[in-house]
Amino acid sequence: MRTHTSTATLLTMVDGRNCRPEPISLYAALTGIRKARKSPTTVDAVNVYAFTDRNGTPLHVAYIHHTPGRWSNVAEVIDVYEIPTDLLTDL
Repeated sequence: MRTHTSTATLLTMVDGRNCRPEPISLYAALTGIRKARKSPTTVDAVNVYAFTDRNGTPLHVAYIHHTPGRWSNVAEVIDVYEIPTDLLTDL
């Protein structure tokens, strides 16, 4: 569980296996979400949810499901971006 809210986090799941969460910049997170929304042939779904984490910190979570065949030898890839809401409102 993250205890700071200075960066966004990217979690990628490949064929049901979780990769280690990576801290990324807000710019990188927003760019990844925008690119996914503009790629209907390689992305099945882009959903963004607003809620709070277990500590009550407001978050925006973007769920991106990539189409099968996007990567070789991989059946399913999901990207999950966690963006603390205060990063979005501090712009």
